[in-house]
Amino acid sequence: MPVAEKEKKKVVVRQFEVEADTRNNGDLLIQSIPGCRLRGALSASKSIIDSKTGEPKIPQDAARHLGQLPPIPGMRLLVTPAECSYRITDPLFDDEDLCERIRLSMERTSPFRVGNKLRGVPPQKGFLDVHRMKTLVRELIWNVESGDMKVTRGMAPELQEVEQLPGEFLLNPGSQVHNSQPTYEKDWDEWVAALTRSGG
Repeated sequence: MPVAEKEKKKVVVRQFEVEADTRNNGDLLIQSIPGCRLRGALSASKSIIDSKTGEPKIPQDAARHLGQLPPIPGMRLLVTPAECSYRITDPLFDDEDLCERIRLSMERTSPFRVGNKLRGVPPQKGFLDVHRMKTLVRELIWNVESGDMKVTRGMAPELQEVEQLPGEFLLNPGSQVHNSQPTYEKDWDEWVAALTRSGG
């Protein structure tokens, strides 16, 4: 076995957890887990970039409505790369007091009714193949670096460590339509070159 392969197998990326905390109070789509959308943390103090001036500003509607609510944590994603497993949790699911405070605040400030009970999303867990897990871990690191997620448990790995995990990076992990593009990023240049040669 080549030395590079031996070294590759020794790399262990430890379990870590991240929380969706987008810069604009939005949801976060996780491309590497099909159908995964995480509710981001909600806060009245988050700013957006004004399309006209390019300056950050806090939307008045958001500040007015979200300011009436208690801080709402984002959904969390725990990954265990060594097992190729993940677990999605919602801090609201087991926090009845916070859910009731949110419900009462919404009843007071909004024409919409949420019923007698507000509850978070039940926990979900699943397994991925090595290629999708490797791609997921890199995606989470990119989201942390961009400011759309924060690490809540453990430590996010370095990109160099992720590159040494088993498997290959997927080219379009979130794609749900069949196309002729290659499955893996490593095959992209060759595919483009072949397409160019054929006049495509």
